Amino acid sequence: MFAHRVVDFTGPAAVHWTQVEEPAADDGVVIDVVAAGVSFADLLQTTGAYQLKVPLPFTPGMDAAGTVRSARPDLGLTAGQRVAVLTSYGCWQEVISTPPERVLALPDDLSLEAGAALPLNYLTGLLALVRRGRAQPGETLLVHGAAGGIGTATIQVGRALGLRTIAVVSDEAKQQFAVQSGADHAVLASGWLAAVRDLLGDWAVDLVVDPVGGDRVTDSLRSLGPEGLLLVLGFTAGEIPTVKVNRLLLGNTAVVGVASREFFDQHPGTMAELWAQLLELRQTGALPDPPVQRFPFADARGALGVIAGRQATGKVVLTKRVEVPEHAEQRPG
Repeated sequence: MFAHRVVDFTGPAAVHWTQVEEPAADDGVVIDVVAAGVSFADLLQTTGAYQLKVPLPFTPGMDAAGTVRSARPDLGLTAGQRVAVLTSYGCWQEVISTPPERVLALPDDLSLEAGAALPLNYLTGLLALVRRGRAQPGETLLVHGAAGGIGTATIQVGRALGLRTIAVVSDEAKQQFAVQSGADHAVLASGWLAAVRDLLGDWAVDLVVDPVGGDRVTDSLRSLGPEGLLLVLGFTAGEIPTVKVNRLLLGNTAVVGVASREFFDQHPGTMAELWAQLLELRQTGALPDPPVQRFPFADARGALGVIAGRQATGKVVLTKRVEVPEHAEQRPG
């Protein structure tokens, strides 16, 4: 089989599409992969900057979708069944073997590309809003980086939960994309706080979801009403900000961390519970299928380049069922 392998920590150029041995089944579920998600965390893994340090060489990829090749009889999975996977790495290859608790059944009417886009971003969004943020219908949610994979997911999940959603994005094209993806309002990152105050008037933001970090934190805290929460998901801006806690004291606000990978490692049953809630929201029509930006499965470098260049809209997905798009060059090695 073929797999993407990171051979050194020099970024996307060090990712090679190469032939490797198929994984042993052991006690895992063996899956033929059709599509795999690409995230900012994967980009960080190629540079050695991600908090999870994986020995070289390794295969990146935290979420994927495909069909079951084999599984233990007691698991209730059958050959050919369509499933998604959420794990810490290893999904960018043609065949994977993964622990049963990391396997999530897919509805028949959901494409495998959309299935690969759901586990990491949408479960993280649901964890942030429901478990960490205790979101209630009617509250106001503001999302930074709202046109990217995690941002789009959180906007769509928030709207499905009955929240009023405000997207913060970097340019007008992403502004339009965020509205098309379900945001009630979308404002540009430049001057976003004033734009939000113009929108809300005497209202204040209840929840801020921030995967960006950097210099946005202070204004995010200023945007919150009493008992509002700033939910920290990551630092795509590259800078880990410092919070002056007197702002939390005076505003009766809080900063809450949301680390889904670590949380699911510590509480594996929560992943299945949130997945069931996610599929229920979809079945009722409240949650649309995720928008995906497709790349050929062999072109991980091109997919990572779009993320590194801040050009991603929705979830970037590697798939075996796509022709090479105009913006991507297939790079087999």
